[in-house]
Amino acid sequence: MEKILIVDDDPEVPGVLKNFLERQGYRADIASSAEEASEKLASKDYALLITDIRMGGKSGLDLAREAKKNLPYLEIIVISAIKDITMAIEAMKAGAFSYLLKPFYLEEVLTNVKNALERRRLKIQNLEYRQHLEMLVEERTRKLKYALQALRNSYLEILKVLVATLDARDVETEGHSERVVELSLEIANKIGINDRDFLRNLRLGALLHDIGKIGVPDSILKKEGKLTPSEWAIMKEHVLIGYKIVSNVDFLRGASEIVLYHHERWDGKGYPHGLKGEEIPIGARIFAVADSFDAMISKRVYRKAALSLEEARREIEKNKGTQFDPRVVEAFLSIPLEQLKEFGKRTSSKSIWEIPEFILDMA
Repeated sequence: MEKILIVDDDPEVPGVLKNFLERQGYRADIASSAEEASEKLASKDYALLITDIRMGGKSGLDLAREAKKNLPYLEIIVISAIKDITMAIEAMKAGAFSYLLKPFYLEEVLTNVKNALERRRLKIQNLEYRQHLEMLVEERTRKLKYALQALRNSYLEILKVLVATLDARDVETEGHSERVVELSLEIANKIGINDRDFLRNLRLGALLHDIGKIGVPDSILKKEGKLTPSEWAIMKEHVLIGYKIVSNVDFLRGASEIVLYHHERWDGKGYPHGLKGEEIPIGARIFAVADSFDAMISKRVYRKAALSLEEARREIEKNKGTQFDPRVVEAFLSIPLEQLKEFGKRTSSKSIWEIPEFILDMA
């Protein structure tokens, strides 16, 4: 069980709390001053600090500030006989989990102790998960860079492996990356963009836009129904994970902007950086339309049925000027419906891998 330090210059209160908490299965120590408490906290063995505010010498608030600075994952409960809202606010600013007034019920103390320690456990779990995720990304990035260095003349096969890896994780979106390549290039063509490097990066970015999902847990990636706020926060990290992977590979670096920014919105309400309008790279704006259209006409675990081509087309038009760049939407709408039907029929577009210019562009 977690270890608790109780600090109060009143000899009766700490003894009562110590005996009560130990009967509940916790380990508890006592300090009679903030100075003594600081010495004990230096061992870093404690998960929770329960401290009075007014004591001889250093105050409980000073102790809380100092302890929080040195031990960021230490939870703090402040107790006081002073009913003062200003004091309570100061305690919260100092990092306290709660502010209890004397005299208090022991059951009230126990509830606050349980809740404070649960918050601490969640914080530590989140830290461990993020550290594990960072290690996983670094490990996979190192492996990818090594593979690309060793197979510099086999770019095409490496891209196939990356896309296949993502498809293996998420069978619901199999073939999606390949389909949106063609549609993205066609939208760029309608706008009149023919720069070789731009089209190369658009093609690569479209293929690898969701590669960061290899770092998203299956429980979130394949969840049916709405994600919780915390799950959605983890899901959003896939663009940052993908960007870190792609930007570390020389020949993919130009495509990294699409990987990073393809969920930004024209109105500034997207992620990860909330870019607005033309702050968003044009390649990401083009791809966002192609990506959304293909997602609408495809089956997904979070949606009962795919939209028809006509419905999806209307939905893209409806979000012109909010989610999507108006100029890009107009270019998309200029593509004949029969041509869009051809994009929608493909589940694994072999032509993506057969275009001779594709290999030439990679050199």
